[in-house]
Amino acid sequence: MHRKYFSLSACLWCLFATCSCVHSKNSFREVSDHGLTVQLMKTPSSYDGEGNISYSARLIADKELIAKTDNTVKSNLSYRMDSCFYLQAGKKKIYASLTQSIANGVSGSFEYLLSFENTGLNDGKWNLIYQDKYLNQQKYTLNLNNE
Repeated sequence: MHRKYFSLSACLWCLFATCSCVHSKNSFREVSDHGLTVQLMKTPSSYDGEGNISYSARLIADKELIAKTDNTVKSNLSYRMDSCFYLQAGKKKIYASLTQSIANGVSGSFEYLLSFENTGLNDGKWNLIYQDKYLNQQKYTLNLNNE
């Protein structure tokens, strides 16, 4: 009897793990340069009823880069990121209407929930830009086409 429940729960866990890890190849973007990796993923319910589109962004700093930072930089990475993320097509820019820091407990990694107003996003080829202000002052571009 115990084996039957163990076997059933193991199968259910495997099914859940497999289904929860399946992402469209086009929904995940990553770029690395100058000691920093920027990852972007469209959230599962990315379009809400109010015309907003949401993304999950993660910054992963190399050990050498994060070792150079102090608590002020870490605080800025948690609370002063509102103008660091924007969408760009040509000269048109749309800044995130919401940039919410997400505590993840991983040293050297910072996560954010980003929400953009979906006004005119269907015209043109859009890129998500992360303009770093606190770690290395570099600009990172993630192509959003084919989403």
